Amino acid sequence: MRCLTVLAFVFTGLALATKPHPPGTEQGATDSSLEHIARHDVENVDSDSVKVIRSDDQAPYGGLEKRIDGIPIPTGPNPEQLTMAGVLVSFTMVGQWIRKEGGSTLKYVCSQINIRNPTTVNKVVTLASKGVTLLKNQPFTHERVMGIKAPEGGFGQTFDIVVGNQRGS
Repeated sequence: MRCLTVLAFVFTGLALATKPHPPGTEQGATDSSLEHIARHDVENVDSDSVKVIRSDDQAPYGGLEKRIDGIPIPTGPNPEQLTMAGVLVSFTMVGQWIRKEGGSTLKYVCSQINIRNPTTVNKVVTLASKGVTLLKNQPFTHERVMGIKAPEGGFGQTFDIVVGNQRGS
């Protein structure tokens, strides 16, 4: 009997010591103090910025493909590599001297786009530039690397890429 009395006092003390939860704080509830920020307020309005359009497209076999349109071809000596759906895209740059206004300037041109699949999932890649499809549903197995040389006249200003999981992998 003493044990039950002690337990009753302990539970009553615990109930009084804890703060009650305010309404709307349960899991999944939204905080009313947060306000919606319009998308146009967040986007970069810098005139030198390049807009990359990202979208998810449904693949014909039901898988999800990652697609990026209008990726700018880099013009610097050491461009960063892109990672898309686990596939790494890097660029081989070549310097060319161009005569301008009585002097010479060094301009970097992309001579090759390198694609590598470091994942264990087999991928398919489609790559296009200047309206020409350079790769179409090219399978990339684990650790496969492929270099796509620039076509006559170069890659242009931008390229488009679609990466998806290969069917049956």
